[in-house]
Amino acid sequence: MTRARALLVSLTLSSLSACGTPASSGPTPLPADVQAIIGQRCASCHGTTPQFGAPMSLVTWEAMHAAAHTAPGTPVFELVGMRIHDAEHPMPASGLLPAGELATLDAWIAAGAPPGTGSTMMQPPPPEVGPEYLPCTPSATFTAHATGAPSTPFALAAGAGVAGNTTMCFAFAAPFGATTQGTAFAPIIDDPRVLHHWIIFASDALPSGVHVGDAWECSATGGLASGVQFLTGWAPGGENQVLPPDMGRELPHAGGFIILQVHYWNVAGYTDVRDQSGVAVCTTDTPRAHEIGTSTLGSLDIAIAPRAIGHQVVGTCTPDITAPITIVGSGPHMHTHGVTFRSEVLRGGDPAHVEMLVDIGRWNFNQQTGYAPPGGTMVIQPGDVIRTTCTYDNGGDSAIYFGERTENEMCFNFVSAYPTGALATAVGRARRLCID
Repeated sequence: MTRARALLVSLTLSSLSACGTPASSGPTPLPADVQAIIGQRCASCHGTTPQFGAPMSLVTWEAMHAAAHTAPGTPVFELVGMRIHDAEHPMPASGLLPAGELATLDAWIAAGAPPGTGSTMMQPPPPEVGPEYLPCTPSATFTAHATGAPSTPFALAAGAGVAGNTTMCFAFAAPFGATTQGTAFAPIIDDPRVLHHWIIFASDALPSGVHVGDAWECSATGGLASGVQFLTGWAPGGENQVLPPDMGRELPHAGGFIILQVHYWNVAGYTDVRDQSGVAVCTTDTPRAHEIGTSTLGSLDIAIAPRAIGHQVVGTCTPDITAPITIVGSGPHMHTHGVTFRSEVLRGGDPAHVEMLVDIGRWNFNQQTGYAPPGGTMVIQPGDVIRTTCTYDNGGDSAIYFGERTENEMCFNFVSAYPTGALATAVGRARRLCID
């Protein structure tokens, strides 16, 4: 569960006295059946030390009875009781739990969330992601750093941004040669308590006033340079990216720049964050048969009315091509109000002849990852149209518009394809844009 909303539920604080306080002075376990559900569904983020922006732990009796960071005065277990039934923002974010698991948790919460016996749960093993799991030795790394001091960790102030939610950008000179291609990418996860996701961009220029080695809040004046191109990204739940032997990813050459964008979600208000998260890159100077580039599909025309449910934003891409393009991956991106996402190919532009490129029936902002097309690749022919549809729910009283911040929204599919740069409209080719 992440960013649990401050909602009151029918249980009252007086229910805490119903089960009493365990006699043990150490961590107290949850009941075995509850512990099994929490361990499988929640502990990867809500462990003893919460990770990836999760605001609280859920793995002990003490943690469940602590006051929630997002609702002071309300115990965590009460918020759990609400979130496991919240169809709009469920816990876990992948969707509502099976009926049997819901019944187990409901009964436990209704009884006042009593303790269990035995030992507290083991933490799930960490996923095998990171530079140490690459099949090659990284030749370049790009990590968060203090302004003007690339070897010094970035110090994230408690409460930075809006409610601990901020996105930082870090500038690097491209260290690559004219023929260098990326062959594999891995996240460097330095402080998992606050790291939400990162993206790296290629650019032929930096924003006005920004220099190599600088760090700045991405949505501040200047933001990203106008000519940036999405390269790749990572979010919790994602894996290392290792390209097939015949494919290499386009990289900026000498004279260009890399911009690392890191989204921090410090909802818990940690004051000791000194982070050097980022990306490790493996490269080759011998060009591979197919050079992969990333094109951006979707829409910037986002205006979601207050209390709108099921609001759809539709964007089309009509590539300006005379020869086929091969798509090898999709990277869908929305923010916290996203509900569903899909990109589909209208063969010959005909809505009656549709093939699905990617279809996400339950959007999970906290686990954004890449998707291969059905069959591994998909060939786009001249005359085909790619239609991307993003669906949102806005439970608030204010309209939501396009923007960088998590409180805003986006509707993008970052599509990897070859030949590099071919998947674009005529006017969007310089920026790899395919948005009609």
